[in-house]
Amino acid sequence: MAMRVAVCIGDAAGTMALRREGGAMGHGRERPGWRSLARWLTVLGVLTAGSVDAADRVELGAFEYPPIYQDTSGPDKGLAIDLALAAFQAANVEVDLRFYPVARMIHYLETGAVTCAIGGQVLYEDPAVAANVRVGSVILYVLQTFFYDRRRFSDGFADISPDRLRGVSIGALNSSGIMRTLQRMPGLKLIPNTSHEGSARQLAAGRIDLWAIVDLTGQHFLTTLFPEEVGAYARTAPFNRGDVSLTCSRTRDADGFYAGKFAEGLALIKKNGSFRRIMAKYYGGAQRIPSEALPADMR
Repeated sequence: MAMRVAVCIGDAAGTMALRREGGAMGHGRERPGWRSLARWLTVLGVLTAGSVDAADRVELGAFEYPPIYQDTSGPDKGLAIDLALAAFQAANVEVDLRFYPVARMIHYLETGAVTCAIGGQVLYEDPAVAANVRVGSVILYVLQTFFYDRRRFSDGFADISPDRLRGVSIGALNSSGIMRTLQRMPGLKLIPNTSHEGSARQLAAGRIDLWAIVDLTGQHFLTTLFPEEVGAYARTAPFNRGDVSLTCSRTRDADGFYAGKFAEGLALIKKNGSFRRIMAKYYGGAQRIPSEALPADMR
């Protein structure tokens, strides 16, 4: 609690009695005439108390998708989460970050168990879900691609048309935005997995032909799991550009307060350079940030 104290000192006429020290001409310094002052002194103590405004606090849901969203004990929480945290911080909003499996995060946001979450808009296309959430600012875009083993497809994989894709098996994370995108294409042989590591190992073992994954995420897992063989894997041109947006519960953020604060903070970090610095950290340099990954106002 902050205390503000105002003290007024004066005589009956509202002026302080002063005694002048010095020569006949009156030059010298002035000091209070303490005896007179003691007689006339009036001290008015006015105490006003008020609480210091605390930062707002929001619950933010996410799911494990390194290095876009990553549940680690260190300061780096993934590209999209670092951007989201910086935006909320710029708007003086503290964040309670919580990780869930994808389907549970969607359910919690729909039912108001969490206030906001980050992910692609495709996650909330179900009309029953869409009616209970509000999609807000686009943070960035992720480039969705297919990884393959050069040793099996020595001629590369330039053709990613639906007809070509129907002839191969494709692994993807169950319930993810990528899986939902691929499910719109009839006739594909989709192999769901509950983890990215599982799909990466399926690719290495030849149990899937293509691994549908965000470019940064695929490279991250292949480099981590198979450092000596990572050069044997390649990726196709992006087959889709997926948004990463802030979405809030209509129950918990009925008036759009947190969505609005986030938009304000996002604009601030774009202006002060923090946005590009965070992007550069994850892409390995500012020159390596693909323009397609940036929101429209940053290209």
